[in-house]
Amino acid sequence: MLIDKIIERIENEKNYIENIPENTGKETPIVQEMSKQAKIMKSFLNCDCKYYPVNSEDNDIICGYLESLQRSKEGDFIPIIVDISNNLLNAVIMNAVIDSDDDSESIMDLGIREDTNVEDFFKNGTIDFETSEVIERYRKNMISKDFSNGKELLDEMIDNNREYFGGYELERDELEVEDDPTADMDDLDFEEQIEKQGEILIAEIPVKNPWEIFAYIPFGGWNDCPGNEDIMAISKYWFEKYGAIPFAISHNTLEYIVEKPVDDEDKIRFTEEFYAFCPDSVDKYMESFNIDKLAKKIYKNKLWNFQWN
Repeated sequence: MLIDKIIERIENEKNYIENIPENTGKETPIVQEMSKQAKIMKSFLNCDCKYYPVNSEDNDIICGYLESLQRSKEGDFIPIIVDISNNLLNAVIMNAVIDSDDDSESIMDLGIREDTNVEDFFKNGTIDFETSEVIERYRKNMISKDFSNGKELLDEMIDNNREYFGGYELERDELEVEDDPTADMDDLDFEEQIEKQGEILIAEIPVKNPWEIFAYIPFGGWNDCPGNEDIMAISKYWFEKYGAIPFAISHNTLEYIVEKPVDDEDKIRFTEEFYAFCPDSVDKYMESFNIDKLAKKIYKNKLWNFQWN
C-alpha cells in the first residue's frame, strides 16, 4: 500500500523532511491519456502537476512526491498528492465556485444553476474564462484571511465531543497512558487494506504556507468533515506546533506528514484534538471510545491519517 511505504520511508529516515534522498530524481513521465476527471482537476488547480495513471507503481509516486518536495525548498510551491475522483471534484468546485463567499461574482451570478454538473463548468477538461476568474478571486480571498484561531476551534470541538471520550474524567496530568492495561492496540487499526489507487496528480500548489493549500483544494464542509476555513485554521495551528504538512488528499481522506511528532507532554491534548477533528477515524474501529488507547496509537506518529465517512 502507498501509505505503508510512505510510513516506512519516513520511519527509516531521521529528520525526514530535512534529508530527502539525493537520488530521487525526476521520474520518467508516464505517457497515458488522462481521464476527463483528471483533466478537469488539473485545470481547476491551474498549477504544475505530475500525472500518474490508474495502478501506477507506489514507488514511482513516492519518488515523484519526494522530488517535488526537495525542489519546493527553493521554490514558491508546496506539493500534495491528489487522488482523482468525482466526489473530490464536486467538493472543491462546490466550495470555490458555487458557495463562494468572497463577495465577488460567483457562478450563480453568471447564470449557471446550482445543480449544474461539474463537467458543465469545463469544456474538454479546460476551464472557461469566467469560471477561472471566480476561482482565482476565491483563492486570493481565502489566502488573505486571518487563520490564527485554530487552537480555539479545536477547544470548541473538544468540548462538543467530551461526552464521547469514554467516561474520561481525569485531569490530563493524572492520566498515565503507558501504564493503562486497557490500552490494547489491536482494536485500533487505522491502516486499512485499500484497493490500488486511481489516477494521481502530484500538484505543486503555488503557496508559501502549508495551510494555504486548501485555498486551492477547498476540501471540507460535507457530512461531519469540518468546513474548509476551519481546516485551514487548524492546519496552520498544527504546522506551527508540530510542523504538520498536508501531503495527500482524496474525496474523504486527508493526510499530513509531521516534522515534529507529538511528545509526551502534549499526547493527551493532541489525542483530544485528533478525535474532535475527525471522530469517524476512531468510531468505526471501537464500540466504546477510550482516549488511552488512541493516545498510544497516534501520539508519536510521523504521519496523520484522517478519514471521514
